[in-house]
Amino acid sequence: MNFIDTLKSVDLVLATGEVPLVVGESGIGKTALAKRLAKENNWSLVVIDGNLLKEGEIGGLPTIASYLGVNSNGDEIEKKTTVYAVHNKLREIDEEISKGNTVLLFIDEINRCEHTVQQELMNLILNREINGYKLHDDVKILAAMNPSSKYGSDFDYQVVDMDAAQENRFVWLNMEPDHAQWLRWAIDEGIEQKVIEFISTFPEYLHKINEGDVSATPRSYERVSKSYKVYKEQKDSIPKAVFLNVIKGNVGNVIAEEFISFIESDYSPLISYEEVFCGETLSKSIIEKVKKESHTRLYLSAMNILRDLESNIKNGDYESSYYINRFVQFLKAYPIDLMVGIMKEIKNSYKRVYEKAIENEEFVEAYFESYKLIRG
Repeated sequence: MNFIDTLKSVDLVLATGEVPLVVGESGIGKTALAKRLAKENNWSLVVIDGNLLKEGEIGGLPTIASYLGVNSNGDEIEKKTTVYAVHNKLREIDEEISKGNTVLLFIDEINRCEHTVQQELMNLILNREINGYKLHDDVKILAAMNPSSKYGSDFDYQVVDMDAAQENRFVWLNMEPDHAQWLRWAIDEGIEQKVIEFISTFPEYLHKINEGDVSATPRSYERVSKSYKVYKEQKDSIPKAVFLNVIKGNVGNVIAEEFISFIESDYSPLISYEEVFCGETLSKSIIEKVKKESHTRLYLSAMNILRDLESNIKNGDYESSYYINRFVQFLKAYPIDLMVGIMKEIKNSYKRVYEKAIENEEFVEAYFESYKLIRG
């Protein structure tokens, strides 16, 4: 499943009171999914990384506490008992619960930790308690792990597999990379425009296994974006060779060379908001440019324009009907399947634009005419 389908599936599983297990390769966006889920539901997010835990750590170190008891003669005596210190992550949960918040407990890398740690985490995940500590009812649990060769594919991860009984306690959700949804996410998160354009031009590089070299993952490009931003700001003091080495360390030699060539070349920029909305009519040159662009770059152009349009409608900067009409004219130049897909995206992700568009006769007619053509 792609990111959005996985997100919706996790939400559904949590609503049933079960524990979803997201399975996906490193860097694919499992943590980003947990963050978005918590944000959309107004939950507090607490993250436990199984790979960083040592035996006995999550259960808390044992300490001795005194209490009063009665012996066989009825005399009051002091007795000793073992109690366990609460791990800081569990304390963090308690603090959020005390504020009246619902907590999403995201337990990552559950198959990349020691076997003993895994068993401790299983107690917390499946039994909702460990060494006397019990999770509050307002704590929802999401687990995640890397894929294992046990399940039929040759993955290069050192993992600790669960037994059949443990596997059967989860709802398994397999997550795969999707460049179109990554582009949408990247726009919202402020990833550098050149990095976004690079992936829109070379979508196959978003998740690329490079034999004998560093592999590229969606997470890699977050780091590339940060490095590129610093490089742009300090270009006079950072040699190109140094920047190249950093990019190689994120995505491998071949993709790094391609990225450097891309940012230094004259690749045509994406169709911009200003180009679409300038002039009394949509420029013929823009229509011609649309015809020459790839689906991915056209999608990215539309998302950039919709983001600005949504913001401007929210701020009441102008009379929106003119801009909706112009945007519909622009979309009509798109391939039909892509135009319908973007119209659906407007409904799902751009509330203010959609509220104005649904009142626009040209927008509604364009959607249904295109939909009929697709259906034949």
